[in-house]
Amino acid sequence: MGRGRAPKGEYAGKTEVMSFRLTPDTKAALRRAAATSGRSLSQEAEHRLRRGLDEEEAISKLWGDVKTSAMLRLAAQVVQSLGTMRDTKVHWTADAKVFDSAIEAIAGTLKLFRPLQAEGISVGSPEIDAPALKIVEEAQATELSRPLSKSSRRQRAMARFKEDLGQELTNRAIDRIHEHRGVPGKPAKDGS
Repeated sequence: MGRGRAPKGEYAGKTEVMSFRLTPDTKAALRRAAATSGRSLSQEAEHRLRRGLDEEEAISKLWGDVKTSAMLRLAAQVVQSLGTMRDTKVHWTADAKVFDSAIEAIAGTLKLFRPLQAEGISVGSPEIDAPALKIVEEAQATELSRPLSKSSRRQRAMARFKEDLGQELTNRAIDRIHEHRGVPGKPAKDGS
């Protein structure tokens, strides 16, 4: 026995029914998105869910795995912070000095995750490793078990970053930065 009206358009082939609970703010955001897109609430929910699943699959195909993607996202954040710190009015790819700093920032960020057996490795300047450390420390402190309804968008992004990066790489990056800065006896905390 059917429920509601028959799906139309790109969702005409839907045959499965799924019922689940949402927080009021998630439902309100979904309603706004549906109104903007012209989809029904059900179509918008499926569209968003499918897009999320497709994005995860695309990340694996494009970047190889979620850890690599997480490290590249961190490098991108560090590069973005360069422009903010230097108050540049143009994109980092349009300014030779900022571009060169971006190369150093990307390499320095990736070096944070180099296996710990590597000795005497230069991570980068304090100006460059500060944004990376701040993000990694924030991710490390994130509680993965925190309910979605009690998490900000930033906290949910940090939780995803922490899950993608994994505890071993998070700790490795923090240990490497503290080692580079000469912070004695400051091992990475286990934030799992």
